[in-house]
Amino acid sequence: MSRDLPSTIVTEIAKPVVNLVLLAEFDFAAGPVRFWTGLSNLSWGGYTWAGSGSLGTVTPIDEIIETSAAGLTFTLSGIPSNLATLALEDAYRGRRCRLWLAIVNTTPAVVDAYQIFGGRMDTLKISDAGQTSSISVQAENALIDLQRARNLRYTHEEQQRLFPGDLGLAYVATLADALIYWGVNPPAIAAVPGYPNATPAVSKIF
Repeated sequence: MSRDLPSTIVTEIAKPVVNLVLLAEFDFAAGPVRFWTGLSNLSWGGYTWAGSGSLGTVTPIDEIIETSAAGLTFTLSGIPSNLATLALEDAYRGRRCRLWLAIVNTTPAVVDAYQIFGGRMDTLKISDAGQTSSISVQAENALIDLQRARNLRYTHEEQQRLFPGDLGLAYVATLADALIYWGVNPPAIAAVPGYPNATPAVSKIF
């Protein structure tokens, strides 16, 4: 199985020594949060990534043959308790998170990076240890959307929302109560009692 890796990464991983790191981005409602698995701040992509060192962990990424929405769990320890509480109150669920595998040099500076995960934050758990806490964010793979039902209807209103001006479903509602006679003449239509000028619905003849 091959990967469409950037040529820079292909060249770097062929070297005897390769410095691999992870970069994680969480799009919280209060503002994006970015970490990498180093010790100091790192500049990449026009942003500053805070070093998490050994305090940050990511569950292994499994690759299988079947199309499956495998998620990840990100954990960051040593967070001040007051910041952990703010994270819990944030409207995080359903917001984007991404993970990159990057190669850095000795500066350190990112030589190149390749996104290995993209999804949405699902649940957030906090373990309080007094002065500091650890935060675990469980993220769903973007493929999870394939398992969600699409609440669409074959109605004129839904068709207008998707394709304004399309009249392909304009008469769907009238078909529900339509009387259709196939190959024979419809019976005589009687007048509506009490309403001499009223005309019943016209039956269809095919």
